[in-house]
Amino acid sequence: LLLMANINLTPFGFTPTENLAYGALLEMGPSSGYALAKELSIARANAYQALNGLVAKGAAGATEEQPQRYRAERPDAILARVIDSEARKLDALAAQVDTVGQREGAAIVELRGGRSLVDISLRTLAREPGEVTCIADPALVAVLGPAWRHRATASRKSSVWLLGEDPGDLPVPLAGLVEAERSETLLGDGGFVLLAGDVAVITTAWGDEISGYWTSDATIVGAVKGLAAHLVGQ
Repeated sequence: LLLMANINLTPFGFTPTENLAYGALLEMGPSSGYALAKELSIARANAYQALNGLVAKGAAGATEEQPQRYRAERPDAILARVIDSEARKLDALAAQVDTVGQREGAAIVELRGGRSLVDISLRTLAREPGEVTCIADPALVAVLGPAWRHRATASRKSSVWLLGEDPGDLPVPLAGLVEAERSETLLGDGGFVLLAGDVAVITTAWGDEISGYWTSDATIVGAVKGLAAHLVGQ
């Protein structure tokens, strides 16, 4: 019995049959289209179509020998390809957004998970020409290091307040410290606030769960500004 690898490539442009074929190749090792079709109980034409699709997308390789055999690319290599492809798509979209310019209106975008928080914060910091205010724990301040350096090079002011104690090796000068206990009631352990122009990013953290919002809603942004002032004692 073939135990399919627990990997799902369909959110990244792979068809369901390609995803099925990739999982099968991981388990079976190098295989012919005929063997794959037999193992998956699908038409041979569908098997070869899926295999050729995997080869075209860099998720499999094909031998020169006959009958031709296919082998799965290692999963971490596919992850690297997807990250590179998605990052370039996001960079292109960001450039288009900058060309179009800002528009008035209130928007609220829910954030779930640390990766989306970091990606959105990095891009928000990079795009904001004016002063920004950030309240974060040392780990997150460090992760956002590229954005702080970019802003410093461009002579853009960053007012960064640290939750807890200063470890002494952060990539940005600090405006001050916020006692962790002061923020835990409102933001949880490791909450985050970012004010950049007319937008705000705010998240709460309880255990390993991170959730929050990116918003341009003036009322919410105003409330976040009030919260930030309260946390830093201003």
